[in-house]
Amino acid sequence: MTEQHIPAPRTGSHDAVLRIVADVLKVPHVAAADSFYDFGGTSLQAMRICARIGKELGVRVSPAVLFDSDTLADVISATEA
Repeated sequence: MTEQHIPAPRTGSHDAVLRIVADVLKVPHVAAADSFYDFGGTSLQAMRICARIGKELGVRVSPAVLFDSDTLADVISATEA
């Protein structure tokens, strides 16, 4: 029997974070498995993303979360902690 990866259920913040990241990075779409660095994210963009997350979701996230996270799924998890 092979092991199958089952993604975690999506939350309300899931779609919002991905939308915010795509908007700030000026790309049509990002996925939870993508990395902030895959799109050439900068420190200024990280600050903008965190400010928008705070404004739209009412959650404070440090830009360090974007820098230290392997994927955007980690950033989404930080908004739910």
